[in-house]
Amino acid sequence: MKKLAMSALFVMLLFGSAVAHDGALSLYTDASITVCSAAIAAFETDTISLFYVRGTGANLGNAVEFRLEASTVDALFLGYEWNSQIVVTLGDPLTGISLTGSTCLGGDESVVYIGSIYIMYTGFASPPDDRFTVMVKEDPAAQPPGIYITECTPQNPIRQIIGGTFVFNGSCSPSVKESTWGSIKALYK
Repeated sequence: MKKLAMSALFVMLLFGSAVAHDGALSLYTDASITVCSAAIAAFETDTISLFYVRGTGANLGNAVEFRLEASTVDALFLGYEWNSQIVVTLGDPLTGISLTGSTCLGGDESVVYIGSIYIMYTGFASPPDDRFTVMVKEDPAAQPPGIYITECTPQNPIRQIIGGTFVFNGSCSPSVKESTWGSIKALYK
């Protein structure tokens, strides 16, 4: 049993970022959806993009609902530019927003561009390492609070999905803490 648990732990550490999901609103630098971190210095600006990544989930319909949250007050959201198919925006990205298109925004595409987010980093109040994150979080006004999309079907059912994280001045790769086999084995005694 201990060997099975150790093997499962090793596989989870190795493939943690490749786990299937039922859709996510994720933050990357481009449509290749491979770059989820960037370096930024004080008083610089950067652009990150919001994508719906289908995974094993539903095709994106005509609406998304979410909010954005930065882990520091030093990150200033300067503006947003939404997909040209989006015709209605209700709310604010920092407190909760719904974006709606007149037709399905994604159809059967596995990655769908939702919009660009323009950020400036001031560098005043951050920790010494300057690492901070921007996360896609639940819309608190939604009932129940969550991150939602509509599915691209005639009934437009609502589906809850997960949110992504973009890392500035750090790595977005799953953290793996150095350890010894003895300390890992001690977890399962």
